[in-house]
Amino acid sequence: MNIEYSPRYLFARKKFLRNSPQLLKKVIKTIRKFKKNPNHPSLNLEKLGVSKVWTLRIDKSNRIFFMWGDKLTAIFIDIGSHDKYRKY
Repeated sequence: MNIEYSPRYLFARKKFLRNSPQLLKKVIKTIRKFKKNPNHPSLNLEKLGVSKVWTLRIDKSNRIFFMWGDKLTAIFIDIGSHDKYRKY
């Protein structure tokens, strides 16, 4: 599994992880699981309606938003609270 990071994701991640080492550990753990097995049950992989955006669960209230580039490449486009899904 390859992961690409959009500029928007990188900006949002910096803001999202500011002063939160616990959250950083969760994000790293989530990305490692996703790389190893994109269908791991704890990731709660889900497509947002009719859009091309998918989400990965970091914890109960936070998500990574991404799109598939191809079968082996995910493009991370945003990170933040679960409520950000309304944007997509």
